[in-house]
Amino acid sequence: MTTQKINISLKETVKSFFENDDNFYVDNANQALRFLAKYRSALLANTFKERYGTKIFSGPFQGMEFLDEVSEGCYLPKLLGIYESEIHNYVLSMVEKKPDIFINIGSAEGYYSVGLKRLLPDTEVFAFDSNPDAQKKCKILSEKNSVNVSIEGEFDVDFIKEFSGKSIFLMCDIEGFESELFNENNIGLFKDCDIFMELHMYNDIHNIEVMPKLFEQYHDVDIIYQNGKNFSVPEVIHKISHLDILLAAWEWRSYPTPWLLAHKKSY
Repeated sequence: MTTQKINISLKETVKSFFENDDNFYVDNANQALRFLAKYRSALLANTFKERYGTKIFSGPFQGMEFLDEVSEGCYLPKLLGIYESEIHNYVLSMVEKKPDIFINIGSAEGYYSVGLKRLLPDTEVFAFDSNPDAQKKCKILSEKNSVNVSIEGEFDVDFIKEFSGKSIFLMCDIEGFESELFNENNIGLFKDCDIFMELHMYNDIHNIEVMPKLFEQYHDVDIIYQNGKNFSVPEVIHKISHLDILLAAWEWRSYPTPWLLAHKKSY
């Protein structure tokens, strides 16, 4: 079969995915595209590491020594320093407040835990993650950056009681289980905390329908959505194709995961 015939066959196959009413074909096409995009993203990350190493390139944690790989999710946006850029200004505003305590629930490899400890040496930092591999990577990352982070397993809401009277910044990213962790029976425990929480789907319900109402009793609540990124990239990336530039910033999300920002009310 000639190259021309192969290309025609490929085009017809791809076209059929989107013309077929059976969602099976569309889902398969989407999965294939995600797989290829992740693969290409990993290649770009390797190219970046070879040229620039593993020091974070920009953003709030610019200059932080990072890992060769993360415990889950995307890697290159973290290394570039553009990861979750929609909350950068809010994170920096928390840094200016210099909280006594920073609690990171779902800390993964410690991107935020270690990054904020570098900026807040006098703040006590706790990184909670039930994944042993994430705990191990967080320990390595803290050692690489010569900071002391308390690395813990699963978070228990009663832990918050230990810090009565102290200013607390709490960040939560637990892939939907936020609706299990926080409820009307324990929400009062967090009334003195400033909270950043990424909202996910859980049991076919998006937690943006649940969590804001829960926190409004004690907090002023804002919702921050992910938008398109306006970012600077190093030469090794900005001279490549436009698609690769987009993939360099892609955070591998499959649906919207807005942030809930809950600021404690001033009475």
